[in-house]
Amino acid sequence: MDFLKWYKNKIESNNQEPPENIWGNIQDELDIEESWLFIKTHLNKKSYINRQYLFAAAATILFFILAGGYWFFKPQLKQYKIEQLSENNKGNKETKTNGNNAKIENVKEITTKKNKATEKRVASYKTENKNLLVTESQAQNAPEVTRDNETLLALLDENPGLVGYQSNLNDLKKSNNIQPIADGKSEKNSFKKMYLGTTGQLANTWLLNEKTVNGLESSDLTSANASFGYNFGLFIGTNISKRMDIQFDLNLLARNNQDYNEYINGHYVSNQMKFNYSQAALSLRYYILSKRFMKGEHGINLGGYLGYLRNAYQVIDGKSFSIQNYYTDFDYGLFIAYEYVIPVSNKIGFGTGFRAYYGLQNIFSGDEYIPAYMNKTSNASLNITLSLKYNLK
Repeated sequence: MDFLKWYKNKIESNNQEPPENIWGNIQDELDIEESWLFIKTHLNKKSYINRQYLFAAAATILFFILAGGYWFFKPQLKQYKIEQLSENNKGNKETKTNGNNAKIENVKEITTKKNKATEKRVASYKTENKNLLVTESQAQNAPEVTRDNETLLALLDENPGLVGYQSNLNDLKKSNNIQPIADGKSEKNSFKKMYLGTTGQLANTWLLNEKTVNGLESSDLTSANASFGYNFGLFIGTNISKRMDIQFDLNLLARNNQDYNEYINGHYVSNQMKFNYSQAALSLRYYILSKRFMKGEHGINLGGYLGYLRNAYQVIDGKSFSIQNYYTDFDYGLFIAYEYVIPVSNKIGFGTGFRAYYGLQNIFSGDEYIPAYMNKTSNASLNITLSLKYNLK
């Protein structure tokens, strides 16, 4: 006897209608009215939250525009004020210039007399000692002349070969914070500065997997929502060239979230995934604009990160479950960032910018139902950063 045919005939021959109370019980279990009420409440709340984020984003963009405009036009306003002041005091400056020229002429006259006296003394010395060579130190025994620093610098720059005064030039340049560079040697730029600071980041986080991607489609029963986390940590860095730094970041707490709304056991409920990491990152920082064009530091960071999973849990309709065993202990990936540091003082700067992370690791290790390769999951986030930077040297 064919069992499949027998079963088919048995099903088709059963014309008995189920009792009406069965469908009523099923409808009560599904709780459709309560589910739709929950959906309506959630949609209204989501719309309100979206407006809040929109207003916050608009306020942030307006702040960046105002701050950038202020720092961009400030040097031009300063230059305009200097020009106006220069025109108003033109007569006084001409008087001072004439006085300085007179001082320079007097110094030149005195120097000429001293040089002539020195040349006569050297010629006399040579005549008396024909077989001896006159050394530089012997020629530099000419008496010194007291003069104004600025006047002497101008004079020696015009006449660098004056006997007896070249040594004074370097001394005066040092006293006026002018550092001479030796011929044939380039100035060393590496490790001339060092800085440290603290940073906080508001993160729009995502779990990149098939469930999240499908949840972005309006036709899918599961809805993947924009989720937000945060980072907090420290950083330290130094320069390796004139326009490039190397920087180490340590995020003591890095939270990645992903929120869903889906049907579970006939109820439309919220499903929240929460991951808490400790994160270390190493990057190169390149300064893209010179301070001559815009005040402050504009830097782009490119590097990699390594994260350690401290704990992970899932919240379904207000009930929390640990899911750490289903995810890997480590995560790694790449990040790129832009930051604008506004100088507050000579040592302190306030920074703001953006940072994007992309994970290269499949963080899902599998469970009793789904193996790891069937649910490849990686972390991703787009962060707004705020930092406080202190220059050690």
